[in-house]
Amino acid sequence: MKIGRRAFLGTAGAAAVALWGNACRSERSEPRGTLVDVHVHLFGVGDGSECFVSEKQKAHISYRYFLRLLGLEEHGSLDRDYVAELVRQLEGSRVDKALLFAQDGRYDRNGKLDRDETHVYVPNEYLFEVVEHHPDLLLPCASINPQRRDALDELEKCVGRGARAIKVHPPTQNVDPSAERFRPFYRKIAEHGILLIVHTGTEHSSYIVGHQFSGPVRLETALQEGCVVIAAHAGMGAFFDSEDFFPELVDLVPRYPNLYCDSAVLASMFRWRNLPRILEDSGVLERLVHASDFPFPSNALVFWNRLGPGKLLGLCSEPNIFERDFRLKQALGLPAACFDLGARLLGV
Repeated sequence: MKIGRRAFLGTAGAAAVALWGNACRSERSEPRGTLVDVHVHLFGVGDGSECFVSEKQKAHISYRYFLRLLGLEEHGSLDRDYVAELVRQLEGSRVDKALLFAQDGRYDRNGKLDRDETHVYVPNEYLFEVVEHHPDLLLPCASINPQRRDALDELEKCVGRGARAIKVHPPTQNVDPSAERFRPFYRKIAEHGILLIVHTGTEHSSYIVGHQFSGPVRLETALQEGCVVIAAHAGMGAFFDSEDFFPELVDLVPRYPNLYCDSAVLASMFRWRNLPRILEDSGVLERLVHASDFPFPSNALVFWNRLGPGKLLGLCSEPNIFERDFRLKQALGLPAACFDLGARLLGV
């Protein structure tokens, strides 16, 4: 089919306007204050900490991938090397502070840690040790599976150590966050005025019990108890997932002013549908908090049709995971409010 000169110029003009619009959105999205990444993972294998990774998890494709990505090796100091690399990249980026996550495990019927069924474990004690060495950069997010028998005691201990948030990961920890018996736990979190961050949406980087506990609708128990809740990953998944929990989040947002979501891993290779969907929903976009999900990397190539050539090349050549994630989300049109919201919610 031949394209007339006028049609061609119209198409080119529309493309130029689109590129100009992207550039303007990028300028408008410059953070006005402290930029906090509210979703950053601490990691360790136990060569200097009480962390552990199961042999099954070490055989998972994600384990070797992340070692190569970060230039790390198993030679007796992996735990320390991971922290050093995380801090190096954070200091080399526009991001001012990171909310750093511990990772609790699965618990048996007696509320004791089930080490055999836990594949990644990063204890709160180690989290606080790391944060205390980098207080200007890192903020502690403790991880507490509410099934543990000492959940309330652990919560008080973590708050006393300065925890800014509590993380729960239902599919890896085999916990239903909507359970009525967890109301006292949520009530205490609300009383302390710290955030509750709960994984929502699909999970592919670790072994899970399934996605039956991954819907944002399961956050209502905590929301009803007054918790300020961040639905990590906004209930979203990869393009090949059959599950779609995002409509649940869309339904909940207007009903609960204390519900937020984060953009963690939403600019990665297999999640190219996610941010465009959020940008089309003003209600969810107003509650979106900047988050990278470090060390999970963003991928500009999958957004080639939304970026100009210059931005695309610049982002593809950016090795810093924090910086690439921030700049890509800027270029895609996330507003400044998304980048400022984390500091406001954390009181930074």
